[in-house]
Amino acid sequence: MQTTFLYANDYTSTAVDSVGISEGTNQVKVKFASGKTYLYSNVCSDCIYQLTLGSVKSLGKWVSESLVNNNVDYLQLA
Repeated sequence: MQTTFLYANDYTSTAVDSVGISEGTNQVKVKFASGKTYLYSNVCSDCIYQLTLGSVKSLGKWVSESLVNNNVDYLQLA
């Protein structure tokens, strides 16, 4: 089964190029401005809803607080 990601295009960030969300699997794919891409798993539903509902003010801050500094499992893809 292939996971489909919806990309949050309403945000701009100097640190993050793109964010893909899979609500069904609670995964988030992040491509950073450095070119590195990570897949984060077991992301809390509330964090995903914040992003999809547009209540996030800073995409970089959301990535840092919801993924990087939130004990979320991750895998470097590129």
